[in-house]
Amino acid sequence: MRIGISPMVKDRFDQIYGISLTTIFLCVGTLTALHHEMWRDEIQAWLLARDSISLLDLYRNLKYEGHPGLWHACLLMLSRFTQSPGIMQVFHLLIAATTIYLFGRYSPFTHLHKFLFAFGYFSLYEYSIICRNYALGVLLICIFCVLFQRRYFRFLWVGTVLFLLGHTSVHALIVAITVSFALLVDYISRRNCILAETSIKESHIVIGFSLMGLGILTSLLQIIPPADSGFAVGWYTHYDADRLAKVIKTLTDAFFPVPEATRHFWGTQWLGQFQFYAKIQFMLSCFLVIWFSLMLFRRPIAWLIFLLGTIGLLILFYSKYYGSLRHHGFLFIVFVMVAWIYQSCEGPKGSTSIDRFSAICQKSFRPVLTFILIFHLIGGIIAVCTDYRYVFSYGKATAEFIQTEGLQEMLIVGDKDSAVSTIVGYTEKRSFYYPRSDRFGSFIVWNQARIHEVSDEQVIESAKKIGVESEADVLIILNRMLEQDLVAQHSLTELAKFTGSIVSSEAFHLYLVAKKGEP
Repeated sequence: MRIGISPMVKDRFDQIYGISLTTIFLCVGTLTALHHEMWRDEIQAWLLARDSISLLDLYRNLKYEGHPGLWHACLLMLSRFTQSPGIMQVFHLLIAATTIYLFGRYSPFTHLHKFLFAFGYFSLYEYSIICRNYALGVLLICIFCVLFQRRYFRFLWVGTVLFLLGHTSVHALIVAITVSFALLVDYISRRNCILAETSIKESHIVIGFSLMGLGILTSLLQIIPPADSGFAVGWYTHYDADRLAKVIKTLTDAFFPVPEATRHFWGTQWLGQFQFYAKIQFMLSCFLVIWFSLMLFRRPIAWLIFLLGTIGLLILFYSKYYGSLRHHGFLFIVFVMVAWIYQSCEGPKGSTSIDRFSAICQKSFRPVLTFILIFHLIGGIIAVCTDYRYVFSYGKATAEFIQTEGLQEMLIVGDKDSAVSTIVGYTEKRSFYYPRSDRFGSFIVWNQARIHEVSDEQVIESAKKIGVESEADVLIILNRMLEQDLVAQHSLTELAKFTGSIVSSEAFHLYLVAKKGEP
């Protein structure tokens, strides 16, 4: 006689497992975060929040960012308590830990799958250690999955979560649009049945969908670029077979994110060095989509979310901005989300000729998922160990040198501005002079005024001009080394250099321009 585990016991065990998994995750994450030096993309969000005088001013400053501002609004509140960007790392890690708890506590996967996911590349590193707006979106997707089984009983909460989700990133916005559309199709097709089974007021359904629509609309209004935008300008609309193949291959990059075990690991793909893998990568991407689509065939709402979410993200990568692995990771997040809610999706009655193939795909799901998540675990271990071993960015160390040597009160000229802005975030200074855009500032304004290149000679001349006007020494910070003849020609003094970071463009060289009349 087989004795099953009671739901109460199982629920209690899942709760203990979720807490235990989260505790281990926090220990590993905290140790890694303490050794992670944030780079420009992380600091850009902090500077926008820190140096905006109000929420309205923040949203004005965000117009060139290409992302909505929920993450930045959170940072705005944090920056009113402290000027240290370290608080952002604490907040971000707590967001990631909450995601892991919900996943370990409520998701329908095996305990092995939960462990592998928690310590995989995206969960442990990309959406945990690297402080960006994406982790907040992953958390809200996780909350949606928790609510999904009783979605129509909690439809106001579902609408609120999807409203917020659309405000985290452009990638999460695509997911929010996809899920909202799938829910609308599901509700319209089963309206009478839903109202009869749940006894919910239809007004709650209307309000929920209104929140989703309002979230999508307000998010779109935020990310529409100004006419003078200088980043990811225009759309790529004509057919290019090579570009299309490259974009489709991002699926396998997202499903098998194993970086090379080298200093400059970030953004690399270890499997890409194997000729055999390169040959099958396109077909493997297509196979994954077909295999999972067949598995979802009897669950229309799950199938619709997966297909539209995947296609929507691929269209973004093809037509607007190809992005990096952190962006492609949302393809995997959509896959996990749909696999989570799959059992809670209603299926049509009757049978079809495809049911046999669908059943085969369902039986193969667990071993295939285990295989995929093992690669994620390997990627997470490589990323965490390499970040612990090497300096990610020398922005923090450079800022500490400036403060230790008493240079923080000097006028500072920096180029390349996007790299040097990292240093601003780690200092109490409100601005450096950026020759590339001919302005004093902290965060980067991605407009057309800054897209012109500047030579080393021009940077030096700008520094000398500022020094003459202010009758003061000027500090030049570059993310490259000056030629020795330029140093001698302009009587510069090399103060320090910081090289060998994981992000190679965030190695810095410091030069002093003495005010006129001094040696």
